[in-house]
Amino acid sequence: MFEKRTDLIKFLAVVDTGKIHAAAAKMNTTQPALSRIIAKLEDQFKGQLFERVPTGVRLTAFGATIEEQARHILREIELAEDEINSTVSGRTGHLRITAGPMWMQVILPSVIRRFHETYPGITLQLATMSYQEGVDLLTNGHSDLHCGGFDSDEPLPQFLNRDHILDMDLGVVAHEDHPLLARPTITYEDLVDYPWLGYGAQASTTTRNDWPSLTNILDELAERTGRRVRTIVQIDAAGLFLMRTGPYLSYFSLNFAKDIPGLPLRIIPLNFKSRSFRSGIVARRSIKGTSAFKHFNELLMEKVAAYLP
Repeated sequence: MFEKRTDLIKFLAVVDTGKIHAAAAKMNTTQPALSRIIAKLEDQFKGQLFERVPTGVRLTAFGATIEEQARHILREIELAEDEINSTVSGRTGHLRITAGPMWMQVILPSVIRRFHETYPGITLQLATMSYQEGVDLLTNGHSDLHCGGFDSDEPLPQFLNRDHILDMDLGVVAHEDHPLLARPTITYEDLVDYPWLGYGAQASTTTRNDWPSLTNILDELAERTGRRVRTIVQIDAAGLFLMRTGPYLSYFSLNFAKDIPGLPLRIIPLNFKSRSFRSGIVARRSIKGTSAFKHFNELLMEKVAAYLP
């Protein structure tokens, strides 16, 4: 059914631009020729791929299914070519990795350095993002591997595999110079008086009461004290360094809290309801058989071993 690679590439060009004429220009072909390819694909797949809208075209529900599979197939071809090239001409290719903020700052730097000692010819593309964003890129064929916490138990597409590696414990942390840490005792009331930083999955609002999030921890704090935190600053991973500039509190992995480069943190010794979540990697099943992934995974497991119970 998916007979020609070039037809799939042109189909995805229409998806990405939303306009047949723009896709035709991008692919160095004519609009009538591209329209014929789309019509041929619709005939092959026995369904309508696009519907017309005032601004151009957009995918139908059926077309969205074809898009997902087309991206998956094209990435599988790329992976196979990379593996063949690495055998024939040396270790070359590219690996696209996303990771949660703590994994990106604590785990991956040394893993990537050691990986490049063995595979200097492989280009790595790295991006910090949430679990759901990482899975979306994997599903759409724009990534190969995500490292971090699992924010969801929802089933994954069959071509993805989720490996649970580490259980993460969550808690409240502050910079070692935070005024709270100079007190002989710290109360829950004290936590309400300071601004908080939130990022990633822990900063997001969730409808699940049992899921570890900043929303839930602040709700619990309000139940204990009858008061609400007034200032919450939403940040990305780089924003954690705001903790050096003011009396901020944050809520994230206690496993990695003491190992963030250049950011000396201490744990606030107060107990909340049990807060933990699973973490590990989500990868394309096909890439797990490649020599580059196997080596990367070995290095990753060596690094993570220091944080296992």
